[in-house]
Parts: sequence; structure tokens; C-alpha cells
Amino acid sequence: MVNKLIAEFIGTFFLYLIIAMCVITPGAESLTPLAVGLGLAALVYACGHISKAHFNPATTITFTVAGTHPKRDFWPYISVIVLAAICAAITARFLNTHGDVAAVVTLDPHPLRLIVGEFLFTFALMWICVNVAIAKTTRGNEFYALAIGAIVAAGAYAIGPVTFAAFNPAITLAMCLNDFIPWSMFPLYVLAQSAAALAAGLLFRWMGLVDLPKKR
Repeated sequence: MVNKLIAEFIGTFFLYLIIAMCVITPGAESLTPLAVGLGLAALVYACGHISKAHFNPATTITFTVAGTHPKRDFWPYISVIVLAAICAAITARFLNTHGDVAAVVTLDPHPLRLIVGEFLFTFALMWICVNVAIAKTTRGNEFYALAIGAIVAAGAYAIGPVTFAAFNPAITLAMCLNDFIPWSMFPLYVLAQSAAALAAGLLFRWMGLVDLPKKR
């Protein structure tokens, strides 16, 4: 269990650090989705064999609802992922040499567009995660991390200007800590992301796409 939590901390920490440093670096905006997608793919390949590479409370929700993540591991995963995101936000603030973040990033999402955009693309991310990582017909494939990184990059290009493309409650928290997203919007992000994670997990389980662990 300790190894899993270490892997989740490392993966989440560097995922958000990549996001934050790209966002606050002038001139990097157009390449940020690509950098995040490639970085995420590399981190998933590095940590997936240890912890399944959640790096996202939404993923933990989806995997738990789908029936493949032990319930006893739910809160330890969530806690470590959130802690890692907070540490990465503090590190990004320390490494920031570009002055006031608010002068670089100005995003005040429309509440309804935020909910719809984050729900749809978080659902897409979760749907791809379960189908490439735990589905019985794709088990053991070599492309799972590329698929996950690709949908994050695509979602960031597609919806980033509207919602900042968080797709992750822990990343959303870190973005609020770094003043990328208004705190007033935080509950709406988490609500949309959690609902999408729940929906993806329930649909995946209902369709019978995974072999559930046998009860002892």
C-alpha cells in the first residue's frame, strides 16, 4: 500500500507542476495541452504498474464504482492525491518568477458552461481510463497511457478556454490555490467532475466490461 501511495503522490505532484509552470510561463500557453498530455502519459507509464496511476480523485471514484478499486484504499488514495496537488501548488508559487499570476491568467467561467464542459470532458477522460486500463478485453495493452494523455490534451485544447480543463478535483484545488480559478467556482468544478466520474463508473459496470474480483 505504501508503494502505491508514493506512486500516486509523485504522479499527481508532477502532473500539476507541469500544468502550473506551463500556465505561468509567458509564451507557453498554446503548447500547454500538449506538454500536459505528454507529461501525463509518461507519468502513467511510470506509475501505472504500481498504483494504476489515478492522480485524480475522479479516477478513484470511477474505479471504485466500477468495482476494481478496493474500498479500503479509497480515502488513502484521495488524501495522498490531494496532498500532492497542494504541495505542487506551493512549489509552483515558489518557482514562479513571472510576478502576479492574476496578470497572466484571467478566467472567470460561466457557471453553466463550466458544469457542462467539466462534466462532459471528465466523463470522456474517465471513460477512456476504465476502457484502456481495466476493461477485460484490453487488459495488458501497451497504449493505455498514450490514450489517457491524448484525451487530456484534446480536452484541454477543446474546452480549456472555457473551463481551464481541470477534469480533476485535486488539480482544481491546486488551481484555486495558485489563483488560476476563482474559489467561488470550486464547488461547481468538484460537483461536475464527481458526477461525471460516478456516471462513467456506473455505466462501465452496468455494461459488464470488467471482470470483478471474486468475493472471498
